[in-house]
Amino acid sequence: MNRWCVGFLIAAMLGFAGLAAETVEITAWASGSPVDATRCLNLYLAGGYLENELDAEGAALGIDVTCQYTHVEDWAAYMRRFRLAFEAGQAPWIFAAGHELIGELADAGLIIPLDEYYEKYWDKYELGDLYQPLIEACKYQGKLYGFPQDTEARPVYFRKDVLRKLGWSEEEIEALPEKVLKGEFTLDDMIAVAKEAVEKGLVEWGIYHRPSPGGYFHMITMAFGGILQDPETGKLVLDKNAILKNLQFHARLVAEGVTPAAMTQTSWRSIHKAVVEGKVLFWFGGTWHWAEWQRVAYHGELGTLPEEYEWENLGFMLVPAAEKGGKPVTQSHPFVYVVTKQAENPELAFRLIALTAKPDLVAKHALGSGHLSIRKTNTAEYTSWKFGNAVTYMLDYTTTIPNHARWSVYHRAVYDAIQAVETGAMSPEEALAWLEDKLTKELGDELIVKG
Repeated sequence: MNRWCVGFLIAAMLGFAGLAAETVEITAWASGSPVDATRCLNLYLAGGYLENELDAEGAALGIDVTCQYTHVEDWAAYMRRFRLAFEAGQAPWIFAAGHELIGELADAGLIIPLDEYYEKYWDKYELGDLYQPLIEACKYQGKLYGFPQDTEARPVYFRKDVLRKLGWSEEEIEALPEKVLKGEFTLDDMIAVAKEAVEKGLVEWGIYHRPSPGGYFHMITMAFGGILQDPETGKLVLDKNAILKNLQFHARLVAEGVTPAAMTQTSWRSIHKAVVEGKVLFWFGGTWHWAEWQRVAYHGELGTLPEEYEWENLGFMLVPAAEKGGKPVTQSHPFVYVVTKQAENPELAFRLIALTAKPDLVAKHALGSGHLSIRKTNTAEYTSWKFGNAVTYMLDYTTTIPNHARWSVYHRAVYDAIQAVETGAMSPEEALAWLEDKLTKELGDELIVKG
């Protein structure tokens, strides 16, 4: 993991130190992809806003924000590190993570509910302008434990240049996202086009997906009509019919020769390099990758991609429906800030993270990282953002993964089952039986087996 801390630099730039009789140090950990460092930077900038507010309120307090940013590739290891820091009494006041970790962190007694602060500062910080579903994603057992930091959609990217070589007209290429929207272009169609491109030698592989555990694998279950959580009890659901179709889909990707059997053992950098160099036709990615490709030198000749190159050669669409006339899907994975039990002043911590929702800071993160706004009212810079405008419609088709204390068990088991199917270690039916046995034993009453 690549870790770095730039608090001293930002503090020096903003000149916070020495402006007040007393200085409060607010510590934070944030993480994500190589382009998500604004999860730290915006906390620093919000510290300036908070210090000005406190000065206007007559409080002689300076705010010194120290934030450690980590590019995480192994989330399990990162979470272990956070727990060890907590046990040593060295946890940060603020922790940024995916919303689905709230249940686990709350049950372990590591974070605190924030309802009283939401109520107290609702009007002051215009929290009603945030998208309500993102606030709902911060709830666990009826209490709000987090504050929205960003959201996104997960499109399927496709290489326009490869489709041109397959004989597609510009009109056909530009119409593809709409055909997906109408259920006219399905997952079966995507496999067929991918296979054609491979057989004609236009690409090395037809379809890539992420190599590590992630929401993508559950999104495919939902594409086949499955559910992950019971809305009434909050228990996790093993939807056997839909998960079997998910397993069969991934087995078919390998059998058709469009996805490598070692997909889950492929490095992220190798994947991005193949996508940006046109060696793969379809990629189950995320909106943030559009920005990442402009900032990380994956391309062997171009290095970082000019955005003009992206518009010319890369398209994006929803995840196609499983059958003709069906509904396409995508997934949003809201990142949130939580306040840990070791925060010495949780109210100040909440005010700091609430100030990161100011329109200018939201726009800075969204445009810099390829994420979407968490609020309804945005800056002119954000509303004129071409890529953001082009993908926002996807939120009407989005899904989220469950917020459950034992989600990590379910999450990892599904990934392991898919990995076994792709490598040929198990058939889809064997993997489903293994998955049911494992989850039934480990989750007990917290699992509903359906189908």
